Amino acid sequence: MLEFTVSVIVVGVLLGFLLQRVWYYQGEAEQAAVQMTVANVRTALEIKVAQAKLPGRSEDLTFLTEENPFDLLNVKPSNYAGALFSPSDQDIGAGNWCFDRSNKSLIYLLNFGNSFRDAETKRLKFKVKLFRLPHSPAKPSGAPESLGVAFEQEKD
Repeated sequence: MLEFTVSVIVVGVLLGFLLQRVWYYQGEAEQAAVQMTVANVRTALEIKVAQAKLPGRSEDLTFLTEENPFDLLNVKPSNYAGALFSPSDQDIGAGNWCFDRSNKSLIYLLNFGNSFRDAETKRLKFKVKLFRLPHSPAKPSGAPESLGVAFEQEKD
């Protein structure tokens, strides 16, 4: 009986360590997936900016701040819940992305709280922002203005 008790305790301790590692790696995998999705959106935005700077194209980039950045991707993430107006956490679902039509931002609802140690909430919010580089006095007149976009995480 003593041997059985000792083996149950050893198996329980090993199972505890295994579950702890699985939970840790699930959080790491979620963080990597979010970072990859953000990188894909940033790349798609850079391509749109480069296309806008081609001769004969409109350089007005303000439309990028108004539209869903996932519409720029060839394939939307499988965990994309769609475009919603002021979504609640239940509308999005843990581990999913959505586009908030009310404030034109992408939201990711964390599935594992340990994924992002600096996250103050379970929601990560990202927004496309337009920026203009300051006009240089040494720049010749008539030279095009330097415009660009950034895909940044916002704090709530």
